[in-house]
Amino acid sequence: MEVPILEMFFDELKIRLKVVECGKKTSSSTELEEKPRYRHAPPAPATRCGPVDQEERGQNGLGGRAPTGAWSRPNAGISKQPGMSRDLGAQSSFLATPFLSILLKHPNMPPKKAAASRNRVAKASAKGPAKSTSGRGRGRPKKGSTAARPTPPPLNQRTPPTKRLDVYVFGTNCAGELGLGDATTKTEIPRPVLNPKLAADKVGVVHLAVGGMHSAALTHDNKILTWGVNDDGALGRDTTQDPNDVKTRDVDEASEDSDSEEEGNFNLKEATPIEVDPKHFPSGTAFTQLVGTDSATFALTTGGKVYGWGAFTDGSGNKQFIAGSTVKRQLTPILIPGLENIVQLSSGAQHVLALTSDGKVFGWGRNEQGQLGRVRRVRGAAADSLTPAQCATPPNIVNIGTGSYHSFAVHKSGRVYGWGSNNFGQTAISASAGRGDATVMYPTKAPAFKPFSKIVTIQGGKDHSLAVTQDGKCLSWGRIDNKALGVDMTKVDVADVIVDEYDRPRILAVPTPIGNISDAVGLGIGTDHSFVITNKGQAYSWGFNATRQTGQPSDEDIAEPAILSNKHVDGKKLVLADAGGQFSIVAGEHGV
Repeated sequence: MEVPILEMFFDELKIRLKVVECGKKTSSSTELEEKPRYRHAPPAPATRCGPVDQEERGQNGLGGRAPTGAWSRPNAGISKQPGMSRDLGAQSSFLATPFLSILLKHPNMPPKKAAASRNRVAKASAKGPAKSTSGRGRGRPKKGSTAARPTPPPLNQRTPPTKRLDVYVFGTNCAGELGLGDATTKTEIPRPVLNPKLAADKVGVVHLAVGGMHSAALTHDNKILTWGVNDDGALGRDTTQDPNDVKTRDVDEASEDSDSEEEGNFNLKEATPIEVDPKHFPSGTAFTQLVGTDSATFALTTGGKVYGWGAFTDGSGNKQFIAGSTVKRQLTPILIPGLENIVQLSSGAQHVLALTSDGKVFGWGRNEQGQLGRVRRVRGAAADSLTPAQCATPPNIVNIGTGSYHSFAVHKSGRVYGWGSNNFGQTAISASAGRGDATVMYPTKAPAFKPFSKIVTIQGGKDHSLAVTQDGKCLSWGRIDNKALGVDMTKVDVADVIVDEYDRPRILAVPTPIGNISDAVGLGIGTDHSFVITNKGQAYSWGFNATRQTGQPSDEDIAEPAILSNKHVDGKKLVLADAGGQFSIVAGEHGV
């Protein structure tokens, strides 16, 4: 049953009294001070003794001691492991957001913006980025004109895609993530190669989606093909391999483009794109969109229904797919109950959002970090997050997006709402950014988007997010030190940067244009690396590159966007990009 409002009030009062007893300052006791150049992250509600190692620091925010050398890669080179997630590491638990501010409000209306806490700003760092010379304040440009710019096709449409695509793959292939089947024995493909198993003239892929370590593709004749890791049923089909099967490999251009000396012993039923049995769907079912979480896949039909298979995993490692079921892993497709008139899906590491034709947003999956945006609380057992339920977004939402553990919704007016994990400010709500336990528990308006034209697409990785505006700008914000932002930090106004206790820039707190991209139309985001598709059909990539997931010639991390270029993709009109934790896929129009 629901918690009575009075009881919630007293629970909140107890929390506040405990904070005061621990010697923490409340906002009313904070004294105004002169605003320095940098901002510091707000203090966490509790600290712990002893050093925090680098992996914990990467997961939990700004705590821990300073590194002694270059920033290490906690999970670099990890090969296939059961249950490996898109973010390649567990997340910290988060505290509940106080409810006093919403007790007197309608449950589906987000609260008014709280006054920004400016007591976070502290002394300037001489080592920080140079202050912007722009005369427009905070380094933000004026809104651009969209008169001469073509508008990208709407995301929320029910018409199945029809253009056949050439599919290019790169990155790790240690578990068959690239879908090359018997075409190669290599466990890493550093540069884009055309996947012969998805040939446009024979297979005819028209759409695809990438999960944590698996992928799914929709073909021109309405088949769903899947490949990659199937430990939790993400492929929706039986991949049991007969040990007596002969594994013959025809080494082709995929191997020629690899400098990896390691060879894998793949399960070819996982490593090869194979159709999900259509008997699981009613006759005549047609699909228009696919999405993938860490270990599950979902398919949207032209009739607004959603099918899914696989598993969600909570913070304790418990697996389940549907509420009330004893089945931990759903190995074949089933209809997701409670969803009607859906026009768009978006998926994170362990959650899914669905947008209805009348502008409502539904969410299901895991909710430890508030990524489902549900305001209502339930006494006793945890709320049933595996059952789709409406998010607390306002009416008239026209677009949705997700990061690994955070979410977005775009209102028809252009307003952007963010919620979920916010330890690196990835929701674009800067009030709590920088705390290891920072969580935005319900959809909250992000005013930082106001200077820009309307958002046409918005997505996130684990600790960063990107958005494309109607006039072609690509905006980036979130974690700085993992190279995922693609922003030249020497040109960023330092007032937009949050530093840690050692004055190291750690968070870009506001959406900031990426300087060398002006005609963006699409995004593809992995855990810590990103892609932008331009109106000219080019792809830019950057970010974490330990397994060559950016597709760039260097094996170092890529700090700023670089055009994806080699003999396979040069001259092609690329229209799509998507990425997992350690591999990526781009696709271009066949014959163009």
